[in-house]
Amino acid sequence: MKKFYLISLAILSVIILAACGGANQAEKNKKEIKVAVQLESSKDILEIAKKEVEKAGYTLEIMEVSDNVAYNDAVQHDEADANFAQHEPFMAMFNKEKKADLVAVQPIYYFSGGFYSKSYKNADDLPENAKVGIPSDPTNEGRALAILDKNGVIKLKENTGFNGTVDDIVENPKNLKFERIDLLNLVKAYDEKDIAMVFCYPAYLEPAGLSTKDAILLEDIAASKHYALQLVTREGEKDSEKIKVLKKAMTTKEVADYIKNNSKGSNVPAF
Repeated sequence: MKKFYLISLAILSVIILAACGGANQAEKNKKEIKVAVQLESSKDILEIAKKEVEKAGYTLEIMEVSDNVAYNDAVQHDEADANFAQHEPFMAMFNKEKKADLVAVQPIYYFSGGFYSKSYKNADDLPENAKVGIPSDPTNEGRALAILDKNGVIKLKENTGFNGTVDDIVENPKNLKFERIDLLNLVKAYDEKDIAMVFCYPAYLEPAGLSTKDAILLEDIAASKHYALQLVTREGEKDSEKIKVLKKAMTTKEVADYIKNNSKGSNVPAF
């Protein structure tokens, strides 16, 4: 009987400890804000915002992911409270493809996309049949083609706007050959001898020692506002206390100054 009593007491102790542990974890999660990022520059901004988050009584965990799908999956599946990695058109494409309900809640900064070349200093110098690297996803492909259209390199169908694909090209005087490349690999394509010109973004250029000053074609800064890098969360969380705290922490003067002073003039605060 005594043995049975001791075993029962031990089991009860384990149950109580597990319950307490679960309660403590739940309480910790209430005060922890987890944000998924893919770029080092996004991580740097969150590191600056961390101080303001902590002042509000929360902790900020930065969740680094390796590709352009993982950060959205993390938010959609409640593994992260928000992400800071994309513009709104890219998020809208994810929502459509995955039947997700992500929402952009705060633009943080915008930046110009551009075309870069190791071999040519001007797009007019591109030879016939030159190979041009553009993003493989529809939203960024449209942005790249809009730049070429505006600069007279190609002509797109009327009213194509930012939604063009290579199928919308109606004039291509140099018969340029477009190669769709994953966004993360575009800067690598810059070094490939058979690629005459490649589209890329400032955040991907920095590790290669390039900036927007090296572009042979650069997007007008007004057009780039359509593609501001956004803080993104789930529809049901957009008005939560966590997101309010995060928005406030990411739109301080300190963050704005960092954006302006640490991007070689490529990035402009959007708040």
